[in-house]
Amino acid sequence: MIEIGLLIIVCLLIYHYCTATFRYWKQRSVPFVKPTALFGNYYDVVSLKTSPAACHESIYRNFPNEKYVGMFQLRTPALLIRCPEMVKQILVKDFNHFMDRGFHADEEREPITAHLVNLQGEKWRMLRQKISPVFTSGKLKAMFPLLETCSSQLSNYIESALGEQDSSLLEMRDVMAGFTTDVIGSVAFGLHFNSFTEKESDFQLMGRRVLDSSQTSVITKAIRVFFPQLFHFLRLRTFPEEIATFFQTVIHDTIENREKNDVQRNDFIQLLMQLRKKSPDYDGTEANDLEITESVIAAQAFVFFMAGYETSSTTLSFCLYELAKNLDVQEKACNEIKKVLNKHGKLSHEALMDLDYLEMILLETMRKYPPVSVLARVCTKPYTIPGTKISIDPGTSVAIPVYSFHHDHKYFPDPETFDPERFSKENQEKSINYTYLPFGDGPRVCIGLRFAMLEMKLGLSDFLLRYKVSRNAQSTQKIEFDPGSFITAPRHGLKVLVERRTEDHIL
Repeated sequence: MIEIGLLIIVCLLIYHYCTATFRYWKQRSVPFVKPTALFGNYYDVVSLKTSPAACHESIYRNFPNEKYVGMFQLRTPALLIRCPEMVKQILVKDFNHFMDRGFHADEEREPITAHLVNLQGEKWRMLRQKISPVFTSGKLKAMFPLLETCSSQLSNYIESALGEQDSSLLEMRDVMAGFTTDVIGSVAFGLHFNSFTEKESDFQLMGRRVLDSSQTSVITKAIRVFFPQLFHFLRLRTFPEEIATFFQTVIHDTIENREKNDVQRNDFIQLLMQLRKKSPDYDGTEANDLEITESVIAAQAFVFFMAGYETSSTTLSFCLYELAKNLDVQEKACNEIKKVLNKHGKLSHEALMDLDYLEMILLETMRKYPPVSVLARVCTKPYTIPGTKISIDPGTSVAIPVYSFHHDHKYFPDPETFDPERFSKENQEKSINYTYLPFGDGPRVCIGLRFAMLEMKLGLSDFLLRYKVSRNAQSTQKIEFDPGSFITAPRHGLKVLVERRTEDHIL
């Protein structure tokens, strides 16, 4: 009987802990979604029954007249934002109250997690200031020859995949993943991955493990975000130790080789090495400085790989899927590329800047399939919602449902229709600010957005000059999102029919 009594007490204590925060929004008279014990409003997400985009979309749709809605990410109170003006308040005007994303870095046990996405407060601010010059237009232009080489490898692969056939059904996620892997390998690590010829390279194997979307991985990451003390107490790891060792070793060997042999490349690693040399000697006494160590460089290269490889390849895949469905859009893009090619002679950096319609296509792709479906922020100091008496405590999460804004007919009429003209100069002037957020906004806007656009415009323009895409009975007919992916990704691939173009001047 004593044992049963103790068990009941333990269960009650656990239940109390899991539900102790559930009166948070009711006490503040904020409309909220009724939570369930332990999981809050995230049971379907953690159990992989639905994607984060679908979870937030359901809440967004069920409160059409509210500017914000209370919810619970497991036991953590969170505020889901439905009003563009409040998005501006959080991301820009009152950024100092919402500086952090709520992710945690363990610089001692997992130094590769100490990157710009995870870092908080002043450490993030100092690192962002130091790294921002790496992504200037001039630096990106200097990297362009590296991108051209990767684009040529993409064309060579498709030619070999087609062989003597005029057309073939190709899985575009695999094709574009090869392209973006080569790009990231060349620009972020100074290495030639040869992704199209070495299918099981160590780098690709590690990449798949990093992007593991199994339920075990999802639960581990959920514990890391919402129960950081438990995460550290249990000595859990965001990634297996061999992944961290692999990336750190690659960076160490690359830097060592360049310093010993005076190797110079116009890539990300070289720029960070130069930044490290220009930094003043660090003795640990300067509160307003941050040392660019080898470990810091490895962490930034790692997140560049993790973010750039998957988001860009998935966006390009979604884009080609839509172009296969919208042949008129595809041909208009191809004609623009030919016109620009005739003007510039080749697809140079300057030529890509003239591809306005192609850019509109990519922007519309990211509207319909935003790489990150929800922007996460966390309150870092007491905050009162403007125009109300509603207070938000430090530690409270904020969720900005990007996917929901992008699919709200108030901001984007007929949202399921793929229409690049939404992003014409005239239409953008009429659009409502802070409803289109594929790269975020404010001081924590994606630092690599210009690089991503350059990479995608080159890969897509080179592809469309040589090939056209369409659909047949074996092509992907309907997209279902992967519930275990941290980005918007298809669960079952994206297959389209690829066919050679026959224009003599292109070949």
